[in-house]
Amino acid sequence: MIYAHVVLSLATIAVFAILIKIRLRSRINYYFPGLFPCKKPVFLPIAVLNHVPCTEKNEDLISQLSDDILILIISRLSTRDATRTSLLARRWRNLYRYVTEIELSCYDLLERAPGISRSFRPKSSDSVMNALDSFLRLRSGSKIPSFRLTACSNKSATDRFEQCISILGRMDVESFFLEGCRHSYLLDLSFSCHLFSKMPLLKKIELSNCYLQSSLRSQCNNSIQNLVLMDVSVSPGAIESVLSNCLKLHSLMMTGCACPSKLSFCGPHLELKSLYIMECEGVKEIEFYASNLVIFEFTNPVQVDFIFDHVPQLQSTYIYIFEKNIFPYVCGKLAVDLPDLKSLNFATRGDNFQESRINMFGNLRRLYINVYSLPKIHLLWLTSFLHSCPLLQEFHLTMNICVHGPLVEKEKQAVVFHSELKKMEIGGFRGTEYEMEFALYILKSAISLEIMNINRCPKVYSGPDNWRWEYVHSWSENTRARIQTELQGQAVSKTAQLTVQHEPDDPLHSGPSCSLCDACCVQRLI
Repeated sequence: MIYAHVVLSLATIAVFAILIKIRLRSRINYYFPGLFPCKKPVFLPIAVLNHVPCTEKNEDLISQLSDDILILIISRLSTRDATRTSLLARRWRNLYRYVTEIELSCYDLLERAPGISRSFRPKSSDSVMNALDSFLRLRSGSKIPSFRLTACSNKSATDRFEQCISILGRMDVESFFLEGCRHSYLLDLSFSCHLFSKMPLLKKIELSNCYLQSSLRSQCNNSIQNLVLMDVSVSPGAIESVLSNCLKLHSLMMTGCACPSKLSFCGPHLELKSLYIMECEGVKEIEFYASNLVIFEFTNPVQVDFIFDHVPQLQSTYIYIFEKNIFPYVCGKLAVDLPDLKSLNFATRGDNFQESRINMFGNLRRLYINVYSLPKIHLLWLTSFLHSCPLLQEFHLTMNICVHGPLVEKEKQAVVFHSELKKMEIGGFRGTEYEMEFALYILKSAISLEIMNINRCPKVYSGPDNWRWEYVHSWSENTRARIQTELQGQAVSKTAQLTVQHEPDDPLHSGPSCSLCDACCVQRLI
């Protein structure tokens, strides 16, 4: 009943939103002919019209709704249309002021997309800021918890832009999203670090396609907790300026940014807990002195120098360097720098495992290894890595792309029992000889094993807390039967459950359904 009531309510709101928009455009065209040229007639479904009650007096039923419902309806319109509802009637004049989520663009502010035209001139940037200033002054006295702006700007409009930021600060904005127009090639939208202090209640800010400038006149902001930078050109000293002035910053994400050669995340009073750096150009060295940092994730085309001066709370790390073998670095310098890690996730090329010197990860509980461009190496080389993780409880191994090259021989590995390992997951499993040998080793050495999942589809990490399954063709019937026969009953743990399957039955899988379902196998073996 509750679900049906919610669906009915949403449908009612959607119908009223359509009716309001039609009535709004009709009223505006009455006063301003030609403002909304009609491209084609709008027809309401017969079912909708049959459920709209009529009266002999042509009574306005929409206006009989309470203000709260009308505001809810208005909030489902675009900011542009929501503002224009003030022209409907006297009662509607101030209702739009109570909409809490605002989203504006140059098109909304100027009735056109300025950067598309070749005749666009920088003076249009001033027009955008003037229109934005006028809109905010119309909302004077009301609160705007969430504000999203896509705009063009240049240096001539800097002062007006700062005035708009100050006005937003007085409106108690908590979430601010700023994006530079991607079709504007001549203008540069800049955000200076001192503007953080203009919004004292700001908790989350996202900057995209703009410049982040450092500032010597920055003041402290004790409210910002989350900062996202996407396709941002970061000036030298900007990150340090952010960290020194946003004292409560807990999460920082940088994606596709152009950065100086050295980034420094240092400070005796930093509260930064999560740091994500993905595909940022120009970075060669990253220094850490962050007492509260818990999560660090890094994805980049080239390897950089990490200087972990002081990260006592760091528990989880993800590292992916495109098409590089970082196994020697992980087993060498990273293990020395971060011996107390609890969760380690890295992607690497699958060569030269045997040449790596392995240091101890004495506190590691979860290990995720994504091996791609895999040659025919002997996976038993990974057992030496397991020996360096005595407290390991979960091991997730994914093998991607192709298998090539001659098989590298290795002397038979003596079984070393792992008393803590409880869960083992192997993705991208093809059933080759070296894969089967590694799976058998785990079954015979993990004396406390509870779950072992073998999947034909590889499991890939796509970002913070985001996993997905990649679709691949299923095993043949002969391969499936061989895997089942060779692994069945080999576990030394009496509580072990072995699952062999092509396509995991969980929401992570995003590929098409398997076309060879007859070859899929799910067997639970004890």
